[in-house]
Amino acid sequence: MRRALLLLVPAVLLAAFVAPVAAVAAPAAVPTHTVRVVVRPVHADGRPVHGYHVTRESIPGFSCAEVSPVAVDKNIRFCGFSYTYTVACWRSRNHTVLCLRNPWSRQLVRIRYSGRFRPVAAPRPAVPQALRLGSGNRCWIRDGGAWSTVTGHPHWFGAYGCEHGDVYGANDGIQESVNPWRVHVVRNAGQSNQRIHDYRVARAYFVGTAR
Repeated sequence: MRRALLLLVPAVLLAAFVAPVAAVAAPAAVPTHTVRVVVRPVHADGRPVHGYHVTRESIPGFSCAEVSPVAVDKNIRFCGFSYTYTVACWRSRNHTVLCLRNPWSRQLVRIRYSGRFRPVAAPRPAVPQALRLGSGNRCWIRDGGAWSTVTGHPHWFGAYGCEHGDVYGANDGIQESVNPWRVHVVRNAGQSNQRIHDYRVARAYFVGTAR
């Protein structure tokens, strides 16, 4: 699962996510352990949690065939296409889903889907939808696309797109055998000025269903 569904944040979405919060981004205190945060924006009956704003989008051919890799609860799916960045979606009313694109924003998008939204178990294990590094850098899980290879590390995969650089590594790119977790952030992958930095993960964000 971790290698089979590597995700990439499209540049336009990453810019939209970062812009509203750039003013408050700051280096976090040096983490002594990684905090796992579960964001729960939708109730089991498909209602958005109070405080979340819902907008509508129309996407032809939008379907929900895959299990969301970032979910800790059942019946959360990965829908749509790479360019829609709808990696965590809940079934809602009138043949629509509510999807969370950014765990730091209280914003959901409602999209009508085609086909069926079948019940599904949560993945074991789930991977984070987003990371907050000890440096303050924020990263979002990759959703398809082609990335450069890292010079000297041909078996690393691009796993998360960040405000500054990208997370590369084996499988999902996160070293969970240590606490706090660690990641390799690569800047200018494959170029003459490539740089690799090792960072601690302060917070890892997953999604779940509100009770």
